[in-house]
Amino acid sequence: MPVEPVTAAAAVALVAPYLAKAGESAAEKLGETSVEAASKLLTWMRSKLTGRAREALVDLEKAPASEDNRADLRKQLLKALEVDPALAGELQAMLRSEAMEAGAMIQNVSGAGAKAAQVRGTGNRTIIR
Repeated sequence: MPVEPVTAAAAVALVAPYLAKAGESAAEKLGETSVEAASKLLTWMRSKLTGRAREALVDLEKAPASEDNRADLRKQLLKALEVDPALAGELQAMLRSEAMEAGAMIQNVSGAGAKAAQVRGTGNRTIIR
């Protein structure tokens, strides 16, 4: 079964802001649950990734704001996941678990001209035209 590129993208999207905020102060911006999820994922990546994927992770840790480093890690992580289906399964399970703990909202929209919006909290206003 092919690995969805969104899996690698979601992993990098969760870890990169955590690295950019240097861990300790990340909680102020990201929230405790997101920081915990990012920390767990980063620990997992450090222990599981090898070769080029590991190099890409190290590069991102050195310069987390770099879009090139983020893109490289997404690419290398996707390659690693395609080679090792067990690794892909672990990551997908971890992302699902962390998303559920963080109260993630999921929305699927399809079809010609389909539009959608999602909000959380109070006092929100959404207009779809």
